[in-house]
Amino acid sequence: MKEQEVQSSSLGYKDFPASICVAINHELTHGIPDERIFQEGDLVSIDVACHYQGYHADAALTTIVGTGDETKKNLLNTTKNSLYYVIQNIQPGLTTTQDIGAMIEKYIRTRGYYPIKEYGGHGIGEKLHQEPFIPNYKTPSKGEIIKEGMFICIEPLVQIGDAKVEVAANKWTVFSKNGHLNAHFEHTVYIGPAGAEIITNYEE
Repeated sequence: MKEQEVQSSSLGYKDFPASICVAINHELTHGIPDERIFQEGDLVSIDVACHYQGYHADAALTTIVGTGDETKKNLLNTTKNSLYYVIQNIQPGLTTTQDIGAMIEKYIRTRGYYPIKEYGGHGIGEKLHQEPFIPNYKTPSKGEIIKEGMFICIEPLVQIGDAKVEVAANKWTVFSKNGHLNAHFEHTVYIGPAGAEIITNYEE
């Protein structure tokens, strides 16, 4: 961040004590980096948000330390692919936040996984978290229409086994109540006239 002359959006946000979030294995999100040593096969989720000249961007990915087994690979592929599936299918002026949640939920549930309902994506811009909330499941109401000119973060959080999560004693780290593995991918996207454009393209 210093090399790029940007600032962390996480450090000090509601007193969060670190510049990025790092979560391991059954930890889902908002993990506080510590001195633990990564082990072969660990799932590691990294969530990074920065701001530059008054505007924020937010992205996350989950990766495997070393090789990993098919269970972990399938979890990661499903979560990541659900994100890109939604991005490719947003229609400005037609798609609603409910539609995004429904697309994510259908994609992951048909593959045997569970969406985390308590956390999700969000609007972004001059603040890190803005309206609208972008759910990972089909909400009862249609929510807000996704319109041209918006900047939003789409953020599937997916778990094996069930969707039950808790918050640790540090008041930040969210983890699986029953010790299940989970994954987390996120992009900031701009809604242009033809659809969603990825702003945080770490694939390159």
